[in-house]
Amino acid sequence: MDAQRALLDELMGAARNLTDEERKGYKEITWDDKEVCAFYMVRFCPHDLFVNTRSDLGPCRRIHDQKLKESFEKSPRHDAYVPKFEAELSQFCEKLVMDLDRRVRRGRERLSQEVEPAPPAPVSVEKSEQLSVLEEKIKNLLEQVEALGEAGKVDEAEALMRKVEMLNVEKTALTQQPQNDKVLMLAQEKKMALCEICGSFLVANDAAERTQSHITGKQHIGYGMVRDFITEYKEAKEKAREEERLKREKEAEERKKQREKESESRRRSDSGDRDRYRDRDRDRERDRYRERERDRDRSREWDGRGSRDGGRGVDLRFRNERDGSRDKYRDRSRSRSPVRHGHRRSPRSPVRPY
Repeated sequence: MDAQRALLDELMGAARNLTDEERKGYKEITWDDKEVCAFYMVRFCPHDLFVNTRSDLGPCRRIHDQKLKESFEKSPRHDAYVPKFEAELSQFCEKLVMDLDRRVRRGRERLSQEVEPAPPAPVSVEKSEQLSVLEEKIKNLLEQVEALGEAGKVDEAEALMRKVEMLNVEKTALTQQPQNDKVLMLAQEKKMALCEICGSFLVANDAAERTQSHITGKQHIGYGMVRDFITEYKEAKEKAREEERLKREKEAEERKKQREKESESRRRSDSGDRDRYRDRDRDRERDRYRERERDRDRSREWDGRGSRDGGRGVDLRFRNERDGSRDKYRDRSRSRSPVRHGHRRSPRSPVRPY
C-alpha cells in the first residue's frame, strides 16, 4: 500500500485527494523544507538500508520523494546545499559506525575467550587403594616376565604380558575422569568468525553459498555503503583542506613577489633620483668652477692692464669704489630724512646777523 501510494503521489501529486477548500490552505512542499529528508536528497537515507534486518532503524520520519530529489539536483542552489547535507549525513553515519564498532569489539572479545577444561576431580580413597593394588600387581608381573625371559620360557612370559596389558587398561579406566557436558558441547561446536564490516557472526570455513549470501545481504551492503561514504567524505575534506592550504601558500608567494617587485622598483627610482641629484650637483660644481676661473682670468686681466697703464687701472678701480660708497651713503641719508618718513620739520629760528 505504501508503495502504491508513493507511486500515485509521484504521478498525480500529493494533493490529489484534497477538496477545493483543503487545496486553498495547502502548501506545496519543496526540497528545502524541513519535512524533506536531506540524506535522501544528497546521497542515501540510512533508514532505507537495513529494513527487516537486525540493524533495522525503523521508517524515516521525513519525506522521500524522487521528484523533490530531481528538483534539488536541477536547482541553482544545489552546489551550495550539498556540503551542508553531506556533513549532516556524515555525522549520522559516524554515529552508526561507532555503535557497530563497539559491538564488533565485544564480539571479538567473546571469540577470543578460550574454553578451559575443568580441573580434574580429586581421586577418592577407594580408587587410590585400587590403583596401588594394580600398580603392585603390574610390578610383580613384570618381574616374573623378566625372569621367564631370561630362563627362555617365551610362551609363559607372553601370557603374563597379556595380563599386564589388561591391568594397564583397568588402571587407565580408573585414572580417566568423566568429561563435562559443557566442555563436550563446546568442543563439538564449529569455530565462529566475525564480519568486520557489519559485525555479524559467521561460521569459519563455511560453504561458499552461505558466505555469498551473507555478502549480498542488506545488512552487509548497508554498512558497506555507510563506511564507504565516511571514507569518501573524509578524503574529500582532506583534499579540500590541502587545496586551500596550497592556495594560501600560492597567494602568500605572489604577495611576496609583488612586494619584492615594488621594493626593487623603489630602489631603482631612488637610485635614479640619486643619479640625477649627483649629476645636478656635478653640473653646479662645474659651473662654480668655471665662474671662479672666469673671475681669476678677469682679475689677471685687470692686473695686467693696470701695470701697462702705470697704475691708472688701479686708480680707476679705486675711484669706482669710492663713488659707489658715496652713492650708498647718500641713499642712507635719504632714508633717514624726516620728510621722507612723513615727519614735519620744525621751523628754524631766524638767523640773527652778527
